[in-house]
Amino acid sequence: MFIDTHCHLDSYEQHSGETLDALFARLPHDPDSNVQAPEAYIHVACDPADFARAQELSEKYANVYTAYGIHPEYVLTETAEDEARLQEYLKHPKCIACGEFGLDYHYGSDTKLEQVKLFERHLELGLATQKPLVLHLREADDDALAVLRSADLRGSKIHVHCFTGSPKFCAQLLDLKYRGASIFVGFTGIVTFKNAQNVRDAAALVPMDQMLLETDSPYMAPIPYRGKPCHSGYIPYIAQALAQVKQIPVEQIYRDCRENTRRCYGI
Repeated sequence: MFIDTHCHLDSYEQHSGETLDALFARLPHDPDSNVQAPEAYIHVACDPADFARAQELSEKYANVYTAYGIHPEYVLTETAEDEARLQEYLKHPKCIACGEFGLDYHYGSDTKLEQVKLFERHLELGLATQKPLVLHLREADDDALAVLRSADLRGSKIHVHCFTGSPKFCAQLLDLKYRGASIFVGFTGIVTFKNAQNVRDAAALVPMDQMLLETDSPYMAPIPYRGKPCHSGYIPYIAQALAQVKQIPVEQIYRDCRENTRRCYGI
């Protein structure tokens, strides 16, 4: 049993042309024996324009939960009204996390100062909710660590989603546990890519009680589906790659990551 701890179901429909009803109906019967239907989905809405759709999905499907946040790509367009709406959606009974939010210097290197200010504000907002936090941290190691180390993280649960950084950065994030945070690191189909040895090296450092399975669907489908729309049924490919990295049976990956999901998200 496994839960996809981070996916964008509405974007999957847009990228694939397949409805969620059709996807959910076919996953248990997919001819690829490695494709399996997850127990549940954590659907992440990180564009204010998508908040209402996320709530609709969580109310339609019993096994769809939500996280609401504002992605750093919206740093120049995000408004006070967006933040007010965010705080209202975070109160929905199917909402189990705040995020994703954070820093992305890969595409936003010209807005670093603005991103840091937004990250600081959203981190404060998220911590106040006492919900798990979903962080997007890409090519912004030093600034991300500076913001996190200056915050009061005691008692917080943090999911560093879709880890793509260096082993050093991973170790520095894991050390935030000494500041009272429970840190979980999520791995996607990237861990199967030939050119992603840094991600595999980072995964080797993550203790088994701090690892999460996710797809970031519809993006970054694992090999052998790379380049196609990704869905949550591909998690077994991610689990198998992680089992090879950790040199443990894949059943232990499923078992430990399922327990970590419960400890992080309460489901």
